[in-house]
Amino acid sequence: MKLFDTRAALVLVAMLVVAALAASLTLAAGGTWPAALLVGGGSAWSVLATLPLVLK
Repeated sequence: MKLFDTRAALVLVAMLVVAALAASLTLAAGGTWPAALLVGGGSAWSVLATLPLVLK
């Protein structure tokens, strides 16, 4: 069993991209940094929860 396969790498990259985008949009809209961290973390968690099911 490999430690990282293509599917796991895709999920991790998608999590990072979505979290960074959501956090930057929150900050650009005038939000505070704690709000940006919460939004980024929540969006990364939602990608982690849904993307592996879609890839199956």
